[in-house]
Amino acid sequence: MPTRPVVAPPAGGLGWANLGMDIVSVTRVRRLLRLYGEDFFQRMLAPGELADCRTAAKLDVLSLCGRIAAKEAAFKTLRVRAVFLPWRDIIVRRSEGGWPLVELHRSAAEMAERSGIAGITVTISHDVDYAVAVAAPVLDPNAVPEPLPAPGPAPEPAPAPAPPTPPVHSTSRRDTMSDGLQLVKNWLLARHEELDDIAGDLDLIETRLIDSLSFVEFVFLLEQHSGRAIQLETLEVDEIRTLDAIRTHFFTAQAVQA
Repeated sequence: MPTRPVVAPPAGGLGWANLGMDIVSVTRVRRLLRLYGEDFFQRMLAPGELADCRTAAKLDVLSLCGRIAAKEAAFKTLRVRAVFLPWRDIIVRRSEGGWPLVELHRSAAEMAERSGIAGITVTISHDVDYAVAVAAPVLDPNAVPEPLPAPGPAPEPAPAPAPPTPPVHSTSRRDTMSDGLQLVKNWLLARHEELDDIAGDLDLIETRLIDSLSFVEFVFLLEQHSGRAIQLETLEVDEIRTLDAIRTHFFTAQAVQA
């Protein structure tokens, strides 16, 4: 008799070990370092983390990539949705023995507590082109797991797809758009050459047009073209989920005055 797949609850629970893994391209990080310098990474890494990545001569790019991958991997173990990676709240330091140690602060510590996680352990490996990190949570034995929903009935067959209709909202290159928003859109199109256009209601997060690493660069760009200072720690996902949302929150007259 066929069985249903067993799925861990989103926030984990006793008996579950939600592993996290991430891979970072050395080429991408070198490009960011070349374009923006070390200041760019100060929004992602704490001073002690940057010090751990520094040699006598310069910032070691492989170590930098390893820290970035470790933060992302640790974040994935928390199983939270609609939240950006809290870069400066997940700290990855080098132990006296040389292996990485994860410290959770502020929002990351709160997420871990809600998920029944007492701590996170991580391992990092890197080669010439990539850095990889795998993280595993240390579960709190005293945590009370969130109850699982009762299994529902078997899904019914999906209905036949409706005929395609043109999108209701669109922000094509021909549409009127502020210069700043157009530059933001052009940046996204340049990074994704497979796209000819980006609709105003297209979800930039779910389609991975903005990922964790490009998110920080995107915020730099958005600050530059909107003239507004943006705090990574307080930025809401829905504020940059679509081009329409970006227009509303950063390029209307009210947004610019905020």
